[in-house]
Amino acid sequence: MSAKKSTELPAIPDFSGRWVLDRTELLEEYMKQSLGTDHVKHKFPKDMTVINEITQLGNNFRVKIITRGGVSETCFEVGDAWQEQDSTGDTCTVTSKWMNSKLVTIAEGRKTVTVTRELRGEFMITTMKCKNATSRCIFSRDTK
Repeated sequence: MSAKKSTELPAIPDFSGRWVLDRTELLEEYMKQSLGTDHVKHKFPKDMTVINEITQLGNNFRVKIITRGGVSETCFEVGDAWQEQDSTGDTCTVTSKWMNSKLVTIAEGRKTVTVTRELRGEFMITTMKCKNATSRCIFSRDTK
């Protein structure tokens, strides 16, 4: 008698909520690699405010990122590809996929940038990779 294989997919996590940047790791080196050294002219302030407002309905996402420099918003469905401008103004093609319980987006243009979001308790860990640089941003859920 053979064992029956499960065809159930793992439950996808719900990233919905308002997430406030708690701390970063190796952000400056990542920014140098992703933006180029000409764009990084000063140290990032320790009190840098970044808020991610995420609305998720299954595989459909709306991600709104709010910083002192402005607001950006992206809507997408996991598995689809879309065009957007990167932080240097170049057009790139972005794809997204689930990797177990992690949401992975890959932006391919002049440079390739991979962003992985995962939930760990009341924290959302965002890992960004470009070339040989990796940075992590740790966000805490805003319960206000």
